[in-house]
Amino acid sequence: MTAPAPQRWLDLHVHVAPPVGQEEDVPTFVGDLLKVLDDDPAALGLVISPDAQWNRVVRDEPGGMERAARFIRDVARHAPERLYPSCLVNPNYLDDALRTMDRCFGEWGFVMLGEMLGYMLGFDLDNEAGERIVRKAVDFDVPVQVHISTSNAAVQGHTSGMGELADLIGIATRVPEAQYILAHFIGTAQADPPPVAQYLDVIEAHFGVWPRNFWAEIRDFNSPGLPEALSRIPHDRLLCGTDWTTRGGPPYAPYGVVFDVFITGQPTPYPPSTTALLGFLREQGLSASTIDDIAFRNATRLLKLGTDATEVASSTSTT
Repeated sequence: MTAPAPQRWLDLHVHVAPPVGQEEDVPTFVGDLLKVLDDDPAALGLVISPDAQWNRVVRDEPGGMERAARFIRDVARHAPERLYPSCLVNPNYLDDALRTMDRCFGEWGFVMLGEMLGYMLGFDLDNEAGERIVRKAVDFDVPVQVHISTSNAAVQGHTSGMGELADLIGIATRVPEAQYILAHFIGTAQADPPPVAQYLDVIEAHFGVWPRNFWAEIRDFNSPGLPEALSRIPHDRLLCGTDWTTRGGPPYAPYGVVFDVFITGQPTPYPPSTTALLGFLREQGLSASTIDDIAFRNATRLLKLGTDATEVASSTSTT
């Protein structure tokens, strides 16, 4: 009997960096990273962007964006159709950001702009520089992944979770033709109300409905905010975006851990794997087709990957 094909799974939100000083040894790093994918039962794919020392380079060095992007490009080239590159830019160095985007999207086949880390790099998007960057993403037909504090932190860097959301709404008003991914939008153990409920109140007050050019990432599939999100966000606009990272390795943490593991070192509250994440979706009473949409199909349509890409034109129309 032929074994069933593994469940497909695509995570749009993963940050990677090798141990400091080992940035040139890409093959070793890729081998350690792919072990995480191989150890998971799913046919697991990751959209990767820089982390750790690369974020400091992008923050502090005008030419640092292209250096970080070259690393991501080189890592992704070792495992096509398993690792997909995303482009991190810093609008504080606008000319370098635009040139890096030309390289990433015009030459190197990157699939997404982001994560746009305004809180970490010290920028807003709702201004002329942000508009030029987002419009270039539109020109290259790639979505823009924007950091929104999962916990609605009162202060993250120069702004708050609600401040980030206000900035996102501002740039979406300036550039409504762009596709926006609300990074790690659903998560944390907070309840009564979960942070995502407060965010959704603001979005619905402004737009009336969930905008068709907004896509929401689920970070913590065990979060009390998941039922709220499922009841208020169209299921074809939900994505997996766990914020998994290579921090603390190698060996690297198994895929599927809650993000807090990387901050506190405490064990994840369930055995981490895509099996667990699928279980949390099934507990919500979702159909197998809807689970596939959230697990990989919505992402492949948005990023125009594989056979689902033909459906993206109709599915990404704005209201």
